[in-house]
Amino acid sequence: MSAADLEARVSALGGKWSCNTSRVDKRFAECRGHVTNAGAEYTLTGSLVAGTSAVLLIGGEVDDAELGRWVEDLSTKYGRVTARLANTQAMWQWVRDRRMIRVTTRIERGNRVVSVSLVDGITLDSLGGG
Repeated sequence: MSAADLEARVSALGGKWSCNTSRVDKRFAECRGHVTNAGAEYTLTGSLVAGTSAVLLIGGEVDDAELGRWVEDLSTKYGRVTARLANTQAMWQWVRDRRMIRVTTRIERGNRVVSVSLVDGITLDSLGGG
């Protein structure tokens, strides 16, 4: 997704998004933001390569019902996957066409915390010519 599209989506949700271009290599930018959805606040962290989102991390607290909807929606779109479980952590991962979505959840201080990672392998691979 382009930086402009990403910023437009965050803005449409009433969120904030800002990026800082690297001083060393102008192709790279690190971005931070947040959105509020149905009363829940989510933090956003992104890495852009040549104006394209290469990595986007979304984090926040969710309840069990919301997490279930997210996993069900992703499973409907990308196929069923088995959760990987370890202690209080669970992880679901979908990989299609060198792009990955990973949902990780754990319990912190009695609250369910979720982290969603969106990784565009095509964009990242372009850095090494592969």
